[in-house]
Amino acid sequence: MEVTPHDDGWAVLYQSEAARINAALGVYALGIEHFGSTAVLGLLAKPIVDILIGARKDSDPGTAVVGLRGLGYEYLGEDGRRPGRHFWRKRGINAFNASVVPYGGELWESNLAVRDFLRMHPTWAKRYGQVKLSAATASEMSMLGYQDHKREFVDELRAAAVTWAGGRDHNLP
Repeated sequence: MEVTPHDDGWAVLYQSEAARINAALGVYALGIEHFGSTAVLGLLAKPIVDILIGARKDSDPGTAVVGLRGLGYEYLGEDGRRPGRHFWRKRGINAFNASVVPYGGELWESNLAVRDFLRMHPTWAKRYGQVKLSAATASEMSMLGYQDHKREFVDELRAAAVTWAGGRDHNLP
């Protein structure tokens, strides 16, 4: 498990990949956002750019499967811990994870709240970076172990972020 210092190039990679995803998904994607640790300046992160795709609540997930597979993404299915989140990954010279969730729903809002909260609260971002380093050391060969090691802090972070956001709109048109 690799956790690295922030790389300003992640924002550029996101912009390029988001444009490709937007072209592939068209009106299916109501919103595309850079989220996760690579979206927070100065935060330690796995060198994998996370992309959040907001889809129509009544849309057919098959549309995303076809569009994202055409861009080289592998569909990993629906997240068992967070129903409604469909997960893809793309590996190569650059690595991407894409999560498709209902646009404007709880998963959309809470993920953007965490990103924005970390951007505005450097003390929390620093603590999260320390948790990530500890998790990476404790679980060098296991992504699930890495995630389990961070879970308690991430749950605390998500609760603080959602409370901080106070239900305000995040980038809604």
